[in-house]
Amino acid sequence: MCYRTVNGTLDGAWALVLKQGAYGNSRATMHRRLILPTSVALAVLLAALPGAGAEQPVPTHVNVLVVGGSPAGIAAAVAAARAGMTTLLVEPQEEIGGDIALAWLNMLDLNRGPDGLPLTRGIFTQVQKRLGQTFDIKAARKVFADLVGAPRTLTVVTRTSIPSPLLSDGTLTGIVLTAGGRTQRVTADQLIDATDDASLAVASGVPYRVGREETGLDRRQQAATLIFRLKGVDYETIRRYIAAFEKPGHVGGVNGRYIWGFSRIAWRYVPRNPRMGLYDLNLGWQNDGTVLVNALQIYDVDGTNATSLSEAHAQAVKELPSVIHFLQTRIPGFAKATLVDAAPHLYVRETRHIDGLYRMTAEDIRDSRDFTDRIAVASYPIDLHPYGKGQMNPYRVSRRVYAIPFRILVPLHVDHLMVVGKPVSAGYAAAGSLRMIPTGMSLGEAAGEAAVLAISSSTTPTRIATSPALIAQLQRRLLAAGVYLASPQQVLATAKKP
Repeated sequence: MCYRTVNGTLDGAWALVLKQGAYGNSRATMHRRLILPTSVALAVLLAALPGAGAEQPVPTHVNVLVVGGSPAGIAAAVAAARAGMTTLLVEPQEEIGGDIALAWLNMLDLNRGPDGLPLTRGIFTQVQKRLGQTFDIKAARKVFADLVGAPRTLTVVTRTSIPSPLLSDGTLTGIVLTAGGRTQRVTADQLIDATDDASLAVASGVPYRVGREETGLDRRQQAATLIFRLKGVDYETIRRYIAAFEKPGHVGGVNGRYIWGFSRIAWRYVPRNPRMGLYDLNLGWQNDGTVLVNALQIYDVDGTNATSLSEAHAQAVKELPSVIHFLQTRIPGFAKATLVDAAPHLYVRETRHIDGLYRMTAEDIRDSRDFTDRIAVASYPIDLHPYGKGQMNPYRVSRRVYAIPFRILVPLHVDHLMVVGKPVSAGYAAAGSLRMIPTGMSLGEAAGEAAVLAISSSTTPTRIATSPALIAQLQRRLLAAGVYLASPQQVLATAKKP
């Protein structure tokens, strides 16, 4: 469905909010809560109904086409549109926002320097300033709606088919998609794949690896998670327990409405389904007093396969009564907790890793490497969740400031295309750090700016990546947009000053 105002752009304050139960996602029995001004409510509601009204068509050509409404895709689309590019953001699911809106991930894993200096800025800063590090999911939806609603040249389309590529001699020229019951071709000058599984890139012929395939062991992917919501959780009891018993060497802490810990207790959980496991509890309080619990992991989920995802989700939901009973009887503060509902989608940490002009490695991160085509700076540790029961992260949890090169966004064999988000060109271990939402948004913004540069300079992402002069122009654009681009060495030197 295409959400647009009467002048052809989405306005966050005029969005249609799709609700699931009491928490704001769509299901088969869906209703719409209208938050439009009365003067335009009827017209927009009619346009939203299948076959009704005079809904404006999806454009047949745009300057920049972004497939995937993940946070990285949102940043890419906004970056391109704010520069005046006609931009189309396509999302096959029911709403934009990716893991935050659909899997209920409500904490941002931040990139910081040794002195706490924020390394991820630009468009991400606009999001963080309004939400903080932990947040209410409904508030996050509003922030994303406002963000994409600001540029007048940006159109957002949701509930589409998975787009198929239009190719000409190794150049991606557009997509074919179905939206609102209508199948059409959309051409674009530059395209950005912001899906979590690089589906557009793979369909276009970009080579890739799945999960930890590069190790030669198997193609398993990191465990997925079903985030669920409880009521009746006692915040103060949990806070006191964490302060008293989570000693150094154990993961645990309190950050306002976000509490994490209980690893020594959670690991004793004996699941009914052997493909399940309970990880450290990450607890996020919402504005209505309910709590989102990020802890239930599901192994051997193929995040590229809809059937595997659906089966894993159903099995995880069946596991919840056993999990909640365990929490009620074993963890302080949960005695009166009851289940409200569960996220409609799994939180998938890993799927494919494309092959790009450069493949980032764990050594790049551990050695704090710099690159001349630097487009972002990050520091989040290599965070690998289990590939199977009992398997732990082999990498020491430590922050190393490192640069990210533009080349990991540029795939092999297909031009006029960039890939952002989790599937960028990286080894599976390096991807364990790069997969975080703030980093993904910084890469999305860089891709949006690179698309603008490619169009204005009549060039391609591949040529930008191999031209020092064009890379310098891209870096100037990012700096002008407020992106932080100091080298890792500069970050470390600044932190050492008294």
